Amino acid sequence: MTVAEVQSALDILQADDRSEADWVHILRLTAALSNDRETHDQARELVIRALDKRRDLPLKFGQLMNSLIKSVGLIPYLSEVNDFADAMLVGAHEAPGLDGRRFHSLQLNVYKQIIAGRSVVLSATTSVGKSMIVDAVVASNKFRQIVIIVPTIALIDETRKRLTNQFSETYTIITHASQAVPAGRNAIFILTQERVLSRSDLQNIDFFVVDEFYKLDIRSNLAGGQDRAVDLNLAFHKLASLDAQFYLIGPHVDAVRGIAGKYQHTFIPSKFSTVALDVEYFNLPRDGEDRLSKVFELITVNTGPTLVYCQSPAKCAEVAQFLIEKGAASPSPTTADAASWLEQEFPSEWVVTEALKQGIGIHHGNVPRAIQQYMIRAFSERKLSVILCTSTLIEGINTIAENVIVYDRRVSTSNIDYFSYRNVAGRAGRMGEWFVGKVFVLEQPPEAVDMLVDIAVDEQPDDTPISLLLGLANEDLTPSSKTRLEVEFRNSELEIATIQENRYIGIEIQESIARRIRSDMVYRNLLNWTHLPNSEELICACEIIYQEMAMASRLNGFQIHDGTQLAAVLTKVRLSSSLKEFLEDRVKHRRAEQSVSDAIDNGLRFLRSYVCFTFPRQLAAIERIHRDVCSKLGKRSIADYRYFVGQAETMFLNSNVFFLDEFGIPVSLGRKLLRESGSEEPLQEAINRIVSTALNTPNLHPFEVDILNSVSASMPR
Repeated sequence: MTVAEVQSALDILQADDRSEADWVHILRLTAALSNDRETHDQARELVIRALDKRRDLPLKFGQLMNSLIKSVGLIPYLSEVNDFADAMLVGAHEAPGLDGRRFHSLQLNVYKQIIAGRSVVLSATTSVGKSMIVDAVVASNKFRQIVIIVPTIALIDETRKRLTNQFSETYTIITHASQAVPAGRNAIFILTQERVLSRSDLQNIDFFVVDEFYKLDIRSNLAGGQDRAVDLNLAFHKLASLDAQFYLIGPHVDAVRGIAGKYQHTFIPSKFSTVALDVEYFNLPRDGEDRLSKVFELITVNTGPTLVYCQSPAKCAEVAQFLIEKGAASPSPTTADAASWLEQEFPSEWVVTEALKQGIGIHHGNVPRAIQQYMIRAFSERKLSVILCTSTLIEGINTIAENVIVYDRRVSTSNIDYFSYRNVAGRAGRMGEWFVGKVFVLEQPPEAVDMLVDIAVDEQPDDTPISLLLGLANEDLTPSSKTRLEVEFRNSELEIATIQENRYIGIEIQESIARRIRSDMVYRNLLNWTHLPNSEELICACEIIYQEMAMASRLNGFQIHDGTQLAAVLTKVRLSSSLKEFLEDRVKHRRAEQSVSDAIDNGLRFLRSYVCFTFPRQLAAIERIHRDVCSKLGKRSIADYRYFVGQAETMFLNSNVFFLDEFGIPVSLGRKLLRESGSEEPLQEAINRIVSTALNTPNLHPFEVDILNSVSASMPR
């Protein structure tokens, strides 16, 4: 078949009407393509596009269409079973334990490989249904202890809800450090890589999944930072070293390197797809209002659920403001309660609130997790027709969108690569929802290149980060890696254990801090505190963080320009009576050129990324270095920052209030519900109590009632 013939068929299927002769041409061409392995993917696309137009398919061609559906492996799309052979085929593709849901041919192949005991790396398009295979493997009851590693807290929650709905009677679902597996129970641990590394009860894992496995590549900028890629490598190593079978899943890549020598597996790269994409390129300039105007036009013309990808929260705000001013959407009664609640709980003029009033959702990393979850739910339930998002929504969240608008060709400040662009575009269309997704690319797209994933933890090439090597046991290091570490240790006056525990902090930085503590008795004494620091002690620690840990440029972005200011802002976080009070303080002290909404986003980012994550690591590192130095000097160190570190990790809140945000309960509502409980109440008990009694709490906002009903529905019965 020539390219022109295939294009002719595509043109016919995209037209408004087709004659019987057109259908004969399409079906004949599709049959010919399906009989050649080289053109099988083209045949599948024609079948999918034909199904999208099936309403005008002459009835006499129905059986032929079913034959083509079977020939390209799209068994879930079979509309009827005509004979015994069809019944046998459908029966063979039924996913065991999933209530009659059917596999397509790729899913069935992967499922059979896993059930046969093989580890699999599946690299396939976004719409292929990789998670359904996980569900079927769980339903098989072949494995008693399962770990699913996901890259974000949002994916933890989505996966928890999906698996709880199906398997809560046979498996205990664990997502948090404080949750334990009852004796004798099967368990599914749904964790980020950091949580995998922190648990000590994963010795009996017999199967694990890594979602978005391309994030194992430490050289790539797709992992969310090198520290996270290192942790994912170490989490993979921790579980694979138990001889646990694995299933790595992610978008299509061309090759995976680095684990074949030690971990036998089957690599399945596939371009199998269950949807087709119509992609339109506009090549609009980066600057000016052309792209904004085009977003407005596309949203107005295309009425289906539309996802708009933006490079950053600031770009989401820019697009939202333009759409609000142009009246691109209208107030929706279905989101009125949520908008009213946001007005009550956050400072005024936050663009997330203003957009929601007009029926536009916003989802990015600065939005509190419970609100992110609401945005996804409202979009999935068609309460929102438009959602503006950054990569936080693109990476693995099971959003259902008919249309995707790629507003930016960047992630943060870097140009988006072809792999990421393809991942964004792949969010259009969804198996069982829309046969054909529409993608609108406003800027010039990136050039197509091969995507290779290099996994460093086994082969440990010479550019492997020292932080990864520090996380491995000596027997797991290659000779070259041992030599590299020996050089580092030989030149350090710190104990090896200190350096290893502080692997997130560069060795040179650790040495510099140690020299400062060793030579300055004032610093040494001010760092010798326990439980809660006084003002002077906190300032001392913050000065070391600001001056020694290369934090100036990052903290300056939060309008923090020295250790004293850092200590003051941390104290404000700790003493604020509500999230709103802290954010209002950030608004009050914002830069002259900064909008109120940007100041709110900036404050939320400071809390989530710095206060709850980076700062605790930095403070814990200072404590270890202090104890190490004092030991060598023969001085007594009582430094014990564990309480304060734990407080920072939970934003200085009752820990249950903080962690309930992951389950969809916002901080202010969690405070209201747990007002009478002590901080020592186990998280699972707090959840159980909320599910059973929370709706009796007086003075609940209608949106809070909606949240609690949603959370209750996602919990085990």
